[in-house]
Amino acid sequence: LVDGDECKECTPRGAAAALIAGIIFGLCVACGLVACAYSMPWRKEPYIGPILRFADRSVKYYVGGGMTAKVKILFGFYQISTVLSSTYSARLPDKYTGWTDKLANVVSIDWSGFFLPEQCLGYGTRLVVSALSPVVLIALLMGTGIALRLYYWRTASPRPKL
Repeated sequence: LVDGDECKECTPRGAAAALIAGIIFGLCVACGLVACAYSMPWRKEPYIGPILRFADRSVKYYVGGGMTAKVKILFGFYQISTVLSSTYSARLPDKYTGWTDKLANVVSIDWSGFFLPEQCLGYGTRLVVSALSPVVLIALLMGTGIALRLYYWRTASPRPKL
């Protein structure tokens, strides 16, 4: 332990895994509900209509303004600027590295630290969890999207009676 860290009691890994699974399942359910609400004809309803119309306008301006390419360029610049000094040993002024270091500290979050203290997981386990968590999240969101499409497909097409 360094920098005055204290030992913390480790929670069982099963409880931490259940908490993570619950959060991911809740996120998938929330995305499904948002997709379901977006596809309903509620544009004229007073309680949800303004939010849906705002989402429609936002998507229209995002696509119309070519923002996808601009956001990709911005992320590429961020990725290069945060590792420039450590990768290439380039000495940059503090005026530049100050804001990039602050931005990197804000963005780089150790998700495993939210569920288990650092000393409870070995480096290898934390590395595997950090590497696989985006893949698992993307797979679950894709599964949610496929399930919604199947649901709409089954409810929309009339079945022939035998």
